[in-house]
Amino acid sequence: MHIRKVAFTKLIAAFSTILVFFAISGPLSGQQERPAAIPVDLSVSFAPRPVSAEGQRHLLYELHITNFGRADLTLERLDVLDVTTNIVATYEGNALQGILARPGVSAPDLRIIGGGLRAVAFLDVVAPATATLPRRLRHRLTFVPITPPAGPKQSIIEGGAVSVVKEPPVTLDPPVRGGGWVASHALSNGSSHRRTLLAIDGRARIAQRFAIDWTRIGPDGQVFRGDPSRNQNWTPYGAEVLAVADGRVVEVQDGIAENDPTTPTKAVPITLKTVGGNYVILDIGGAYVFYAHLQPGSLTVRPGVRVRRGQVIAKLGNSGQSDAPHLHLHVVDAPSPLAAEGLPLVFGTFNLEGHVPSLKVLTDGTGWKPSGPASPHRHEMPVENAVVSFSE
Repeated sequence: MHIRKVAFTKLIAAFSTILVFFAISGPLSGQQERPAAIPVDLSVSFAPRPVSAEGQRHLLYELHITNFGRADLTLERLDVLDVTTNIVATYEGNALQGILARPGVSAPDLRIIGGGLRAVAFLDVVAPATATLPRRLRHRLTFVPITPPAGPKQSIIEGGAVSVVKEPPVTLDPPVRGGGWVASHALSNGSSHRRTLLAIDGRARIAQRFAIDWTRIGPDGQVFRGDPSRNQNWTPYGAEVLAVADGRVVEVQDGIAENDPTTPTKAVPITLKTVGGNYVILDIGGAYVFYAHLQPGSLTVRPGVRVRRGQVIAKLGNSGQSDAPHLHLHVVDAPSPLAAEGLPLVFGTFNLEGHVPSLKVLTDGTGWKPSGPASPHRHEMPVENAVVSFSE
């Protein structure tokens, strides 16, 4: 009995050695492919969902890249592949540096990922709106070669597979009326909304992934006249804010004082509670619309009230984390201003008047004028700094 037990123990040890060898050196069948020993974890926490803008289809999502080793890893290239291994997007050099963020880390070269640290790649896979939607995406990362223990140099790893969600984006009616509305910080892979990754309640999410800051220009192409410290002198201030769909109000906040647009000091300390200023959250069935920075005392709804699309729910203001009068609007998957994932949104119809090259021209006296007639768009999201008009 004892002899058999020792022999069995030796057999298990030998088998374990074979498994370890197999894990490090690759298949024993003589195949050339070897398991990647680069100590990186690749994950996608938010599956991409298609949204159309100006004839292009966008898939916005994030790839989290975590270095589980001790030594630095330097990322040289990132390829996004479809199920047929076709490359649908490639980032390297400055383009790669431009899509990376290092949460909690300040680094001149974002491509160098230290041991135990993480990088986040903000991806936007763009194709013509008429192109076939890929069913699944995965990623190929090329690093400066490393030499793992008992193995040859390696530089490439593939992973982070994710299925593309085929459901259409949330379709909304206009949140405001009239023309001259600038969709600042709207659809873009580099906007401040897109990059606001926040860890709240034990999970990192981007509620503002598809957010829009609506401001308005007047006939002179400016956003204010006279003394800019007075909110009343700004073109969008006091505009009626409308329900973008039939729904039920689930949360409101009122009574927060408004800011002076000429000073960085806010009227109240900015916290997770006050960041949205005076706001409304509307449940439209399967998604929630967040309206922020509203004028204090202007809210016409309360929790539990049902509203109809086009109904006035508040007036545009300058409360919370706001530098000037504007309406912040985004759609999320939970009834929370920020502890939720941002969902793509489109408007049933709007007219595109043009694009503002820089928001500076709206305040430096230059002004903005359309260069041609407006063009109609249906079931699309405005891109960053597009100027649009809605039906009155």
